[in-house]
Amino acid sequence: MSRYQLPALALLLATVAAVCVCGCLGEPEPSTVTGVGTVQYIDLEGGFFGIVADDGTRYLPLNLPEEFSEDGLAIEFTGIIREDVVTIQQWGTPLELTGISADGMAMKMISPGN
Repeated sequence: MSRYQLPALALLLATVAAVCVCGCLGEPEPSTVTGVGTVQYIDLEGGFFGIVADDGTRYLPLNLPEEFSEDGLAIEFTGIIREDVVTIQQWGTPLELTGISADGMAMKMISPGN
């Protein structure tokens, strides 16, 4: 083996090892969000309810309970950002709610997937 082949072989093996390790790390932890905002009816793509957080961030709740589907309703919410979801609304960040409350009521916990 020439003196140039050994470093090239080492680089190739290191690259293969890095690719294998990256593939074995699993999925990243989901991003969770806690915030205060307002439910808004968005008259787009057939109409839907979104959440506009007090910092201006727009969330598209995937599982907003019907009793909270009220335009202008002030809420507190928690949820998991769903980067693996594509929607037709093209508005806001998809959010799977895990809890929601309004008017100082106790937080209603929502099971993921419901």
